[in-house]
Parts: sequence; structure tokens; C-alpha cells
Amino acid sequence: MRIAYLAGPMTPRGKRADTGNAAIEYLLNIRDLVHAAVVLVEKGFAPYCPALDLQYFLSLAPGKVIDEATIKAVSIAFLDIADCIVLLPRWETSPGSEAEYARACELGMLTYFGVEQVPDAR
Repeated sequence: MRIAYLAGPMTPRGKRADTGNAAIEYLLNIRDLVHAAVVLVEKGFAPYCPALDLQYFLSLAPGKVIDEATIKAVSIAFLDIADCIVLLPRWETSPGSEAEYARACELGMLTYFGVEQVPDAR
């Protein structure tokens, strides 16, 4: 099974909707990334969805922390073994997604701009 790395905005830097609420915008961005992951599963891919990293934070014991550098290193480790990167709408508003795209380019990775461009791999 081919591995697809998803990249898109999570934190509300590039406005997606006029919610006026950063928490709601964050959740909408997470929803979009998870929805894209489901579409990729349906197309026969094994997606890596960085939005699901939030589970690590929700599962931490009280007083424990994972810093930003560590969580980004985890994501990049998956990017380094992926077969392709899938950039979601507004990816260019996200410094994290821009860095992931730059790394994918360094690796010569196949790039898709949106899940609709990804061919069925089944």
C-alpha cells in the first residue's frame, strides 16, 4: 500500500471562514484533514494525517508535555518515508505545510494539489 502524507493548515492563520473563533477554525481545519485522509483510504492509500497528532496531546498524563519540535520531528519522519504528498486547499497559508512541501521537493516526491488529483491506487 502506498503512503500519502497530508499537508494543510491546522492553526487559523489563513482565514477559512468568518467564524471569529480560532478554536472553531482549528477544528474545521482538523476536520478537513481527517476527511481527506478518509478519501485517501477509499482510494487505496495509507495516509499519514498530522492532524491526528492531537491525540498525543489528549492522551498525555497530567503534567507531561510534548514540545512542538518533537511533534514536528515525528511528522517529518513520516514524510520522509511517504510515496507522495497531498497538499490541501490553503496549504500555502501554513508555515508547517510550506516546510513539508519544501522537504517533499528536496526528496523529489510526487505531489498532488488536492485529494481529487490523487489517482485510485487499488
